[in-house]
Amino acid sequence: MPEDSVFVGADREDDGPLARLGDYLLSSAEVEEARRRAVRFAERLPWLTDAQRADVERVFAADWAAASRAIDARVSARSAELVIEYATRYRFLRTRCLLAVTAGIGVMTGVLGVALLVAR
Repeated sequence: MPEDSVFVGADREDDGPLARLGDYLLSSAEVEEARRRAVRFAERLPWLTDAQRADVERVFAADWAAASRAIDARVSARSAELVIEYATRYRFLRTRCLLAVTAGIGVMTGVLGVALLVAR
């Protein structure tokens, strides 16, 4: 992350304890959601024995959690790409604006200089 980043929270320490706690809580919530979905899925299969139901719930929850992690990884990667893209675009626009202002000041200085020379 560039030192002059304009993004709020961009300088946050990603390996800090609060970030790890947030990751843990998010992961726990995803696992719990996977379990709830697994139970709802297994309820739609009334012919399963208890052992089969437990196995279906376990496999479904594991698959759901893996899919969720894969989606999270893709979103995180895309987010990082966008941060870089937007930071690059911001620096380009900032440079262009500063050049325009500098050129404007230069033109105005030149016009003022010419006006003062003509006024003499």
